Amino acid sequence: MSTLESNIALLSTIPEEFQGAIHTYLVNLCADNPFKPMSANEILEELAESRACYERGEFQDFDEVLDEISDKYGIDEMNLS
Repeated sequence: MSTLESNIALLSTIPEEFQGAIHTYLVNLCADNPFKPMSANEILEELAESRACYERGEFQDFDEVLDEISDKYGIDEMNLS
């Protein structure tokens, strides 16, 4: 079963009164997606660029980034589950 077929099967289990709202949300999600489709070569090029930045020391520690995002959005990291 393909991903599309799986998604359609899942959506068919949702009550009809909610399907319209979900459809609208998904259409908007796809239309507002800032990420364009990329080829394998484009992904590898971005990865190479990222690795070069890392090697030059142009990076920020993950824990620092997580703390900044948590502070900005008021997320308590310990209570995410």
